[in-house]
Amino acid sequence: MERFSELIENTLSYISTTSSAIARFVRSVRSAHADLSSVARTLSDLRLILELLRDERGIPSPIQLQGLVLLDTCGETLVRIDVLLAQYPGVADWTSADCRDDVLRQQAKVGVFHKALALVLEVVTL
Repeated sequence: MERFSELIENTLSYISTTSSAIARFVRSVRSAHADLSSVARTLSDLRLILELLRDERGIPSPIQLQGLVLLDTCGETLVRIDVLLAQYPGVADWTSADCRDDVLRQQAKVGVFHKALALVLEVVTL
């Protein structure tokens, strides 16, 4: 399925964009480093899974269909992180419960996508 490969590439692009946004944000809001470095690690782990899936040939259509939903929603979550970091550019904004907690909730979602896509990879490599 061409759409599956396309969404993998889109999600990899979103990861790059979000990783850059995190790096910029941490440069200006040093107190966010500890929290956002864990988000960056989660993104790095997800990138590896997606690159492995991208290289996998012969993924059955039913699995690709399920993967489409995961990839689409994951992309939306990454965009949400970017929006949050742009919306709350200062130290006071980051330390407010809303911004920090919302970014960490989004990270938890990305972690779920990572685990689900890792399972997809395991199934197709059996």
